[in-house]
Amino acid sequence: MAMKLVILGLLMEGDKHPYEIQQVMHERNMEQYIKMAKGSLYYAVEQLLNKELIEVKKVVTDQTRPDKTIYSITPNGKEAFQQLLKKQIQTESTHFHPMYTALAFIHHGEEDVICEALSERISHTRMQLDMLERVYNLYGVHAPKGSKAIMENANELCKVELKWLTKLQEDAEEGLFYQGRQSNKKARPLD
Repeated sequence: MAMKLVILGLLMEGDKHPYEIQQVMHERNMEQYIKMAKGSLYYAVEQLLNKELIEVKKVVTDQTRPDKTIYSITPNGKEAFQQLLKKQIQTESTHFHPMYTALAFIHHGEEDVICEALSERISHTRMQLDMLERVYNLYGVHAPKGSKAIMENANELCKVELKWLTKLQEDAEEGLFYQGRQSNKKARPLD
């Protein structure tokens, strides 16, 4: 659904070749915030074409390159776009953080391994936050309001993630994850 919405949305902005659609997606860093399977673009274009939601506007022939098929959105495609947009806005999802599985068993982990992993994760999250802020400063000023909202949300989520990770690291360093766990060491016999 997401890929079809992206294709139709970009065609709402003007006629495009699939490679051009891919380039715009890359320029807007859509892979950072939209989950899309690699290679699904051309398949989705074919499906939209078969459903008459897009049409071939023209084929550009060049002796030195393969033909380029330029697509445009149809009136039915514009209606489908509105329905997909509405459906995507209303879609609910459960958030499964990749760390939740690890946290369920963290009390079995070795303290130094956990502290090191959290430290690396915090460092990576700080780099992500810096990158998000640079992207927003470069493109956010001129971006459409919806794109600004995406960047602002990603930035806020990253800040919350960093705060949460820092608290986890503090708890790990204080040994709070290991309280109440039985020691793996064998008791020494009494003399």
